[in-house]
Amino acid sequence: MRVIPNKRAAAEPVPTSRSLDFRKRRTRPDIRKLRKVFILVLEIAAVMSVAYLLISAFCTQVVMTEESMEPQIMSQDRLLIDKVIYRIKDPKQGDVVAFSSPGDLSGRYSVKRVIATPGQKVSIKGGAVYVDDKVYAAPVQTTTIKDAGLATSEITLGKDEYFLLGDNRDVSEDSRYTSVGNILKSQIRGRIWLDASLKNFGVID
Repeated sequence: MRVIPNKRAAAEPVPTSRSLDFRKRRTRPDIRKLRKVFILVLEIAAVMSVAYLLISAFCTQVVMTEESMEPQIMSQDRLLIDKVIYRIKDPKQGDVVAFSSPGDLSGRYSVKRVIATPGQKVSIKGGAVYVDDKVYAAPVQTTTIKDAGLATSEITLGKDEYFLLGDNRDVSEDSRYTSVGNILKSQIRGRIWLDASLKNFGVID
């Protein structure tokens, strides 16, 4: 009797122990690639953190909403505040600063110039400002003062107190008036260092 071979059966592979292993092979992660990705993420995070800190410290904007600092700073000029400098040292005479007025709950900053610092004496006579009995020489052009306000009588500044005036004296609400008065260092938010507006772009004196 002649046996006819089964071609289908012959074509099928013989099961082996490897073909019967239904468990998926686990691929090992590439440690080098993971390390590179991790370092890249850290670098990006570091750059973003530094950029954020620099912007927060030196690029906070305040818009000048009045004419009290003309002609150097015009109304609607965009000014940048250095918030770091007064953590390192105290404000000095001649600095242009941004501060929060006492009792002002709007959160807006006012901008004025430091005329006198803690311990100094200030008075206004004949339209001129006197600091420690000497005429104050402003670093920029200013107007004559018609209203001496509180400074008609000599003012002695206490600890952490600063006397501020606007450069455009007659339209400025500043330390001459009870609505502002002497400003504490804690009220000063920073030094105005740059006028970032297109028309008046430049470093503030």
